[in-house]
Amino acid sequence: MPRRLTKTWYNSFVDCTLPHCEAPRSFLEWSAFSVLGGVLKNHVYFKDGLYTLYPNQYIILTGPPAIGKGTAINYAWSLVKDGSKPFPLANTISDRVTAPRILQRIAEGWPIAPQVAVGGQIVTSLREHTCTLFSTELRVLVTASDWMLEFMCECWDRNAYDYDTKNMGSSIIKNMCTSLIGGTVPDYIRGMEKDVDASVAGGFSSRCLFIFEDKKSKDLPFAQPIEDNPKSLDLYNKLKEDLDYISRNMRGEYKMSPDAKIAFSNFYPSIAPEPADSDAMLNFKGRMKSHIFKTAMVLAAGRKDDLILEGVDMRVAIQLISNVQRKLDRVFRGAGNSRLAETSARVISCVEKTSMCSKRELLRTLARHVTPDDLDKTLWLLLEIGHLRLIQNGKSVYYALPKPITPNPTAKP
Repeated sequence: MPRRLTKTWYNSFVDCTLPHCEAPRSFLEWSAFSVLGGVLKNHVYFKDGLYTLYPNQYIILTGPPAIGKGTAINYAWSLVKDGSKPFPLANTISDRVTAPRILQRIAEGWPIAPQVAVGGQIVTSLREHTCTLFSTELRVLVTASDWMLEFMCECWDRNAYDYDTKNMGSSIIKNMCTSLIGGTVPDYIRGMEKDVDASVAGGFSSRCLFIFEDKKSKDLPFAQPIEDNPKSLDLYNKLKEDLDYISRNMRGEYKMSPDAKIAFSNFYPSIAPEPADSDAMLNFKGRMKSHIFKTAMVLAAGRKDDLILEGVDMRVAIQLISNVQRKLDRVFRGAGNSRLAETSARVISCVEKTSMCSKRELLRTLARHVTPDDLDKTLWLLLEIGHLRLIQNGKSVYYALPKPITPNPTAKP
């Protein structure tokens, strides 16, 4: 039976859920992408030079408490965790598990539906080694083992893993494919960057897509249940059916259309590092290409059956990953070795929320975190490097963000 949805799977998921919750739209979108990547497993792939890329992604919904991180993750993955099926659409591991136990569970594998082998014999003993780590509180997962971040870095890159067992010596896991869907607050990410070895923390963060939002999509005092809305309920049932269809039918190597090649070729030079880039930005730019190709596969699979990355898939993937990149410095704002790094982050965040404010207003808001002396030094620094500007209003002086630079259409290239 063909797909039932008239729109893409991920857009249909947003249409189904957004009217019924306060979670930001981007949280719902990326939760939907994580579900698609989870059910695709390593059944589809794209070859980029010496590398074979799979649709596994590390997606971290990032924002203050109670804006919908857990809501988006849990509801999206409820479409997968259907106890009525003998073989789940995707394999999941909870966050309260140590790295050795995760490794053991992946090595054991999960049973898959019986396959017909050459000669007509039905094989029932096959197992797969793909999974999605499920962590609505990233801190719980990361702190479960001392070497969790190193382990996670290797899981993102590799489909084979060497490990030692207590009684049987060295073993190799083959055909593994590991994804992550998680949620956290920005302060934890910034703390991790300070407390963990820089190369390890940077390697992990560059593999992650931090989907940052700082407020809910809307205030919804009385949310209507999906089952009480016939249109949403119909969409929900079609989402489940099409997800099952995608998990059973999408197999093989993705190829790139000429239009997609042109779109990425035009964009690729913009990934080049710049002198003002933060460490987090430099690390992320190093893997933007892989992030875009992985996202394009997920988008294509959620849209159609053929294994072609078309121009629309590439352009939307570029836009999505570029949106992640634009907010990256807000996620890592305050991470750094400078004593004023955290104070600078608090000041800029405060100015962002109010559009402009006086020094007295800043001190009143940040009194529990900032001394008057540190505030003076921070304001001087932020003015010097152009991250703030002064606005004179009569005898009062206010601090505001710098004006955005608008291109001059008459300027010569």
